[in-house]
Amino acid sequence: MSNLKNEKDPRVRLEMLDTVTDEDTLVSVACADDSPRVRLFAISRIRDDDRLLKVANDAAQLDVRLLAIERISSQDKIAELLRDRKNLELYGMCFSKITDRGIIESIAEDTDVSPVARRLAVEHFASEAYLAEVYEEKTGRKSPKAVEAFLEYYGGGLKGVRAIGRFKRSPKALKALGTIAKKGGEEGELAVEYLCNALGSANPELAQIAADELATMDDPELVAALVRAMEDPKLGPPIRDILRRIDTEESRVALESDKR
Repeated sequence: MSNLKNEKDPRVRLEMLDTVTDEDTLVSVACADDSPRVRLFAISRIRDDDRLLKVANDAAQLDVRLLAIERISSQDKIAELLRDRKNLELYGMCFSKITDRGIIESIAEDTDVSPVARRLAVEHFASEAYLAEVYEEKTGRKSPKAVEAFLEYYGGGLKGVRAIGRFKRSPKALKALGTIAKKGGEEGELAVEYLCNALGSANPELAQIAADELATMDDPELVAALVRAMEDPKLGPPIRDILRRIDTEESRVALESDKR
């Protein structure tokens, strides 16, 4: 190892690495060598998942850390990286490698994991279990404040709306989106977009819930978002019915304009 460290020519270091079998030495080179070619060659020779995990955690350069994740075979090991809040830049690669539904679910449920990792886990595994915070058994809907807290936990703003929007077959999610839509603003318009998409659902229950939620929207900006969604020919008929139910000046004008 000392010879490798003292050798200044990266081409010579590459030749020397070709005979190295000690994986701890390879880990040290992958983590610290100043030559990209040397680092990547070192990581290509490491087979042990624990040592690859060490590189992913400790290497100075991102290229080696990402390649280490690519080479780790154990999804449980990759999940360890997601549980460490300092590994934000690795999250995308980690999730691309994890296919085990149970592991993704456990990350989504782990309150010690960063909100970003939990949100990504929810987006990969959209289980209704995560919608408890936005659903009240008696009324079917929690307060706007409770829904807002859910949004903040899963990234806030548009990110939070998208997290709920991933639950495409959930009545709970549609009602939560209805609550969000009434707030207006960018989040409200995105919620309206998700609800409009649900109007085309093959499940009549979901389509009806989406229509009922949209029919309560009387904010001019939300009505305008509804009108824009009519550009999709499949959504034209149900949105016209919703505009009739809304029955505000803006909705009546939109219907009149649509006739022309």
